[in-house]
Amino acid sequence: MVSAVSALASCSGAQHGAGHGCNYGAWQGKCRLVSVRTARTVERFPTSFVVLDARYEPEMTEGVLSPPGFNREFTTVIGSERDLERHLKTNELVDCRIDPPAGDSCSPTMVANVPMFLSPAAAAAASTGPVGCAKIERSGNAPIPPTAVLPGPFQFEEQAATPTADVERVADEAARKILSDPKIECVAVKGKNAPGEPFMLANDRAQLVKRLLEQRGIDKTRVTVFEATAPSYTANPNEDQPVPAEQRRVYLSVVVYGQ
Repeated sequence: MVSAVSALASCSGAQHGAGHGCNYGAWQGKCRLVSVRTARTVERFPTSFVVLDARYEPEMTEGVLSPPGFNREFTTVIGSERDLERHLKTNELVDCRIDPPAGDSCSPTMVANVPMFLSPAAAAAASTGPVGCAKIERSGNAPIPPTAVLPGPFQFEEQAATPTADVERVADEAARKILSDPKIECVAVKGKNAPGEPFMLANDRAQLVKRLLEQRGIDKTRVTVFEATAPSYTANPNEDQPVPAEQRRVYLSVVVYGQ
């Protein structure tokens, strides 16, 4: 699996060489990486991804009109973004060219020949097969034993996705249980939100719990967030009524257990 996927490069910046217009022709040459930043996170089941935005500037050659700088996006599995960033910086000077035909002669589409990146997780999966939560989609997984029950749930305050002392305590207990049993290969994290709360608060709470587990030594391959589905409430959320505490919780469940 190739874990770096390029998007179309978007060009921006001032023209090089005042008075020369935008006649770049079939320009080709070298482009240098000048910056890398995290653009966004893409949540997908069972694996989430991080998108990095890389900025390249064509190397100027005397007497040749160079195109403007451009951006290119690279996607990798979450947890491998620093490896991808190192890969891009190691290969900071790459061959590049205008991708004809140029729809906008002043802002042409650029192609940068960046060497292929394979994340450590993808490399391991290629040699040994899927690991951790990547096994969810594979058939033939062992049944989950009744003893594979994790501590919880995590209780949150109203309108909040911030850790409390109780949330931290449950995270400690859950991490110890997961670390003590290597057969627990994948843990699903699912949040809930109450009436009147933003729907995305459920996922914010789940993502917080995921980070707390990872901070306690749980490998990123062993934990995944199950996105919450839109709730269907019969009660009017605008009514002044108590909200059951169980609607502001995050639950853990073992979804892949080793044989």
